[in-house]
Amino acid sequence: MLLDAPTLAAVGALGLGAAVIGGLGGFGTGVILAAALAPLIGVKALVPVLAVAGVIINAGRFWFYRAHVDRAALTVMLAAALPFLVLGAWLYSVLDARVIGSILGLAVMGSVPLRRVLRRRAAVLRAPGLAAGAAVFGFSSGIATGTGVIQVSLLLSAGLTGPAVLATDALSTIVLDLCKAALFQRFDLLDAEAAATGAVIGFATLPGSALAAWLSTRIGAKLHVLFMETLILLGGASMLWHAWR
Repeated sequence: MLLDAPTLAAVGALGLGAAVIGGLGGFGTGVILAAALAPLIGVKALVPVLAVAGVIINAGRFWFYRAHVDRAALTVMLAAALPFLVLGAWLYSVLDARVIGSILGLAVMGSVPLRRVLRRRAAVLRAPGLAAGAAVFGFSSGIATGTGVIQVSLLLSAGLTGPAVLATDALSTIVLDLCKAALFQRFDLLDAEAAATGAVIGFATLPGSALAAWLSTRIGAKLHVLFMETLILLGGASMLWHAWR
């Protein structure tokens, strides 16, 4: 996958815009990027490229909250998620592009009702429940994008709050995305051009996140979420259309 300079610049601008929109709503940067990138790079390259971008996107967030990592929850999440991540990434590598596009589109659209359902759950997860949820998250993140809402909801259900959720989620995602990138390279789905594209997107999101923090004090929270959910649903529908076109 080789993008010319103007297209790469457009992808960088897309990354910045997605970071602004995602920062305003608190979620969804990855799924917006996936929906917008599908016509440019193809659905087969989406998850590998976003794995590289995700390392950079989450590194900035982790740096600011690094003192609040919950090591116990992080250990359970990674121990349970990594084996199933390998399984999901392998399955992704052998699936047809049309099937992958359908999975990604449905996963993106499903993230909206899933986020609402998980937010309503008040139960507190113990270590076994957290591990079971992490296994599901690991598998789903290997085969789709837009699954970060699962991990955040699991950490919240395990009793983590505020900066602890942000730090633990960010560090876990960095580790998983690094593993995904290595796996996709092993499966010949991530070449130098794809990695460079992911890096451009990742670095482009950094100023977008800062701009989102400034804008978030000027727009109502409910409007943020409604705006985000509308974009995510439209983006998922667009991915399905491109997969079956």
